Amino acid sequence: MAFPLQEIRANRDYFVHKLQAEKQRNDVLKAVEGGKFDFVLLDTRGREPFANGHIPGAWCAPEEEIEKLAPLLPTDRELVTYCWGHD
Repeated sequence: MAFPLQEIRANRDYFVHKLQAEKQRNDVLKAVEGGKFDFVLLDTRGREPFANGHIPGAWCAPEEEIEKLAPLLPTDRELVTYCWGHD
């Protein structure tokens, strides 16, 4: 089954954008292990789960509060979010 050239290009463009917009999990883990972030790590799970435990150095930014918190976030650093994981 051959795919139309337009569809191939659309998929390529999608994944190029996706890779530019997402930080690789391994890069985040290395930064956490080293204790040096070149980004801001936002825990979007909620205040109670954050209080019960979070990645050291992460900021609490519940998903429902993001709009309110957005003006307070730095604009000169990459923002990386995390929520519930399923490993």
